[in-house]
Amino acid sequence: MPAIENRRWLFAAVVLAALVLGGFGMRNALSWYERPFPGVLVDPDGVVSSLGRPSWEGFKKGLRFPDRIVEVNGWRLESTVGRYRASAWDAAVEQAAREGRRSVRARVETREGLRDVELTLVPLDPLAWWFYAGGLMVVAALHVGAALIALIASPRGKLARAFASAALLAGLFQFTLFDYHSSRDLVPFFHVAYALVPVSFFILPLRLPDDVALLARYPAAVRIVGGLGGLLAAGMLASHAIGWTTVALRNVCALLLGASFFFFAITLITRYVAATGDRRRTLRAMLLAMAPPKVVLGLGFLLAMLGVSASTLAWFAVPALALTPVASVVAFIRYDLWGSRALLSRPHTRVILAGMMVALTVILCSACAGYAGLPLLGAIKVAAPAAVIGAGLVVFALGAGDRKLFPARAEYKPTIEQLSEELTLVTDPEAVADAVERTVARWLPCERVDFRRVAVDAVDAGDGSGEADPRDAEPSGERLIGLGPPEPSASELSLTVMFRGRLLGVLEVGRKRGGALFTSEDLDLLRTIGNQAALAMAHAHSYAELERRRREQAAAWRDERAALIETLAAEITHEVRYPINFFRSVFKRGSSGQSLDAEEVEIGCEEVERLERLVMGLRRVTHRRLERRRLAVEELVCRAEMLLRDQLGKRRIEARVSGAALLSCDPDQATQVLVNLLSNGLDAAGEKGEVGVIWEPLASAEGGAELVVWDSGPGVAGDPARIFAPWYTTKPRGTGLGLAITHRIVRAHGWSINPERRDGRTWFVIAVPAADVAMSAENEVA
Repeated sequence: MPAIENRRWLFAAVVLAALVLGGFGMRNALSWYERPFPGVLVDPDGVVSSLGRPSWEGFKKGLRFPDRIVEVNGWRLESTVGRYRASAWDAAVEQAAREGRRSVRARVETREGLRDVELTLVPLDPLAWWFYAGGLMVVAALHVGAALIALIASPRGKLARAFASAALLAGLFQFTLFDYHSSRDLVPFFHVAYALVPVSFFILPLRLPDDVALLARYPAAVRIVGGLGGLLAAGMLASHAIGWTTVALRNVCALLLGASFFFFAITLITRYVAATGDRRRTLRAMLLAMAPPKVVLGLGFLLAMLGVSASTLAWFAVPALALTPVASVVAFIRYDLWGSRALLSRPHTRVILAGMMVALTVILCSACAGYAGLPLLGAIKVAAPAAVIGAGLVVFALGAGDRKLFPARAEYKPTIEQLSEELTLVTDPEAVADAVERTVARWLPCERVDFRRVAVDAVDAGDGSGEADPRDAEPSGERLIGLGPPEPSASELSLTVMFRGRLLGVLEVGRKRGGALFTSEDLDLLRTIGNQAALAMAHAHSYAELERRRREQAAAWRDERAALIETLAAEITHEVRYPINFFRSVFKRGSSGQSLDAEEVEIGCEEVERLERLVMGLRRVTHRRLERRRLAVEELVCRAEMLLRDQLGKRRIEARVSGAALLSCDPDQATQVLVNLLSNGLDAAGEKGEVGVIWEPLASAEGGAELVVWDSGPGVAGDPARIFAPWYTTKPRGTGLGLAITHRIVRAHGWSINPERRDGRTWFVIAVPAADVAMSAENEVA
């Protein structure tokens, strides 16, 4: 997790640095608005740039990339350490403009040889400035914004990081492109971006929308490709640092960039053809928005390398660059492109959209003003506050219109929430109708609201559960009654309330007070209320059906208990009959003077003991009040061991109990629980088996402890669901009351008991809450 957080901060710092560089580049670009220049742009090596309009004088006089300026106004362009070759060109043009001269003379090295040309100084026209400077800055800001959204949404995702890297580098490239051919303050950053952008566009399509098998098999390939891009960037930086030309390395970058654009488009098309389902839908959005611009850009770079004018193609390529960040954000919202599972915030989205619209308004107004001949800064100063004020007025007007003309829109959420709260508290169909009428009358100023119920016996829930499914609620239908003024008793609007094709009611609404028109929002809210009413009515009828079945079940339960009592009475009669008959015969013999032998006396004693056990068992089934006190768990175990001494024989109970543990319980009944569970465990484990008791405090936030009685027997036989049922036993001579009594005592204490099978042993786990668990006084003081 710390590595992820550090990476997030690192990316945030990179984004902030890109924005700072963008602001610096924008400041430099503003100084070139209508600035005199000789009708051609050159790079730091003095090479003629492909950037420019065909109407510029340099292009008209045949200058093309890679022609190189070698001399201007008698100043020779030479490269020195720490200085660009084009520095002499910049100084000569600036001096000529300052002295009021109308042209500069340049000697150019072309493919045909040296030639001298005179270039007239003209202002950089607003259209070209917006296209090559202002427009690129806006597109770069979109790329940086998309990268920031990707990092915030999914900082751990590989695709999000790959997209953010590509978007940041593309933004940096666009921020510095015009500066590279004009002010030249950001040349090192342009070289880094120029070398790394191709790398990012080679990697990105391999991770869109998930990694291809090649990357999964060779994850180091990404680092290797990135390392090659870093070496190329380092080579260009080192060349300028020692005064060498970077033309050859820039040709390699241009070739790689064009190839990366074609690779991006071809890979995206291939993955789209092979994709299915949601991946195909996601890739379709990416393909339509990203592939065409990449193809156009790739053609543009290849034509520029060949020295062919690609200005017409560039007019389509530069605006198309904006499609990549916009399409990526749209795909993130619609298809969760970066796998973030983020929650889309409507207020934040509206703020971002409003900011984009304000920026677009300022750009369009400034561009139109500049095209009309007005100063750029003056146009921005006027357009910016106008756009902000206009946006505020639009928001205010929309809000006021909603409140005045469409009150249902403003009341939609509180009305639905209030109705939902009311409907959750009612189970009677009549109460549902009353709640609907009150809700509609509360927000809709109409003359009459009437919800007429349709009597039904019950709503068929389909699955036999008696519960309504919200997905079965059908849209309520509505009809306008009449076109003219309705009668006072007539309805202006009527909506049917349906559930699973069954009519449950009709919501009738009279005309609005003053004859106002119904709105589409009124109908939407009424439909929603109708759907909620349908679901609530269905639930009310289902509740009535469940209540009827509950009463039937209660009656059946009473009959079952009566039958159980009769069975119990019959069993007791059956058990008591034999000793009664025996003692009757004994008494008759005694009255006739006959003596009793030892065997008869022994049998009589056994029968008396059996009756005593039967009576005691029946007494324990009845409920009595608990008499709680604190008792050491270790003492409880010792009591149980003494009572089971005969059954234990030479064995001992394996107890793992802390002497400091105290339990708030009824001692007699808690002892009975342990005796019953241990006795059953001894029976199940056999003569050579083992039994034990474990006391284990819980480490959870709720606290408490577990009292476990275990045995090494084969496990619970029979039906586990009936293990605590009275009279249920799997023993040949069992009564079926021991575990039933144990379960009743445990529940009477507010505890719970569950049988489990762990590590080849049978565990009866009694969960004791924290309120009944304490430590000894010595332990608490310690």
